[in-house]
Amino acid sequence: MFKIQSSGSSRPTALASLRNKIRRHEMSRAHEIAQELTEKGGQDLLGNLVRAVSHTVLAETNAVFRTAYYLAKMNRPFSDHDDLIELQEKNGVTMGTSLHSRFSSTTIVEHIAKKMQTKIVDSIVSSSSKLSVLIDEATSLSHKSATIVNVKASLDGATPEFVFLDLVEPESQRAESIEEALLNCLDTAGFSEEWLQNNWISFVSDGASVMLGKNSGVATRLTARYPNLFTWHCMNHRLELAVNDAVDEVQAVNHFKVFMDKLHNLYSQSNKNSRELMEAAQEMGSQVLKIGRVLNTRWLASSFRSVKVVWRSYEALNRHFENAAGD
Repeated sequence: MFKIQSSGSSRPTALASLRNKIRRHEMSRAHEIAQELTEKGGQDLLGNLVRAVSHTVLAETNAVFRTAYYLAKMNRPFSDHDDLIELQEKNGVTMGTSLHSRFSSTTIVEHIAKKMQTKIVDSIVSSSSKLSVLIDEATSLSHKSATIVNVKASLDGATPEFVFLDLVEPESQRAESIEEALLNCLDTAGFSEEWLQNNWISFVSDGASVMLGKNSGVATRLTARYPNLFTWHCMNHRLELAVNDAVDEVQAVNHFKVFMDKLHNLYSQSNKNSRELMEAAQEMGSQVLKIGRVLNTRWLASSFRSVKVVWRSYEALNRHFENAAGD
C-alpha cells in the first residue's frame, strides 16, 4: 500500500499538487503495467493456453490415426507406419513426437476397429434389424482351433450385408463349448439376450456333425434356446461337397487335375519359363495371369479362376510350347 501526500500548506496548493501527481501517474509506465495485468487477469490466459496446446496435440494425434487407418485400409504392413510419418514430416505436416512405432500403429488400428464395430452393432440394435449369424471353423497360427463369427444385417435401412464380428477360440470342439463361445461373442459385441430372442432369425454353418447334428449339435442347441431360429447348411460348403462327390465319381477329372497341377508347377517353379511365357503373350498381344491349382484345399471359386486363367491364356501357352519345341 502506498500513501500519496500533497505538498504545500494551503488547500489550493495541495489540491493542485495532488492533481499533478494523478496526471503524472496516469501517464507513467507503472500505471500501464497495472492496467495490462488487470486486463490479462480477466482473460483466463491459463485456460486459453491449455486449450491451444490441447488443440495442437489433438491435431497431431488425428494425423497419426489417419496414417494408421490408411495402412489397414490399403492392406499395408504396419512397418510402413514410421516411414509414412517421416515422409509427412518432411512435407511440412506436424506429426508430434509419439505414436510413431509399428506397435502403436497396431494398437491404433485395433482401437479404430473396436469403435467401428461398436457403431455398427449399435446401428443394428437401435434399428431392430433382423440378424443372421454365420460361423466357420479355422486354425490360428498357434495351431489352435478357432471360430470365425460373421453377422448379416441391414445397416441404416440399407440392403443387408455381411460384417466380420470376431474370431473366438472355444475351449474345446464340443458343441457346448462352441455354443458358449458364440453367445459370449454376441453378448460382448452388444447383442443382449432379450434382443436376440426377438431379432435373431437364422444360423448358418458347415455340415459337420458338431454343428448340424440332430441330437446335440450347435444348431440344435441354439434352436432349443431360440425357437424362431432358422438353421441352414452353408451353400458354399454344400457346393464343395457336391463337387468332391462328383470328382470321386468321374475318374477322368483326375487327368485334368494332374494336367493343371503340371502347368502350375511349370511356371511357378521356374522364372525362365515364366519370362518366356510373358514374351509369348507379348507376341500374341494377350495378357497372362497367374496359374493356380485346382480342386485343392481352396474354395471352388479359386479352382474356377485357375481354369479361367488357362482358358484366357491358351494362345500364349500354345505359342510358348511351340517355341520351346522348336528350340
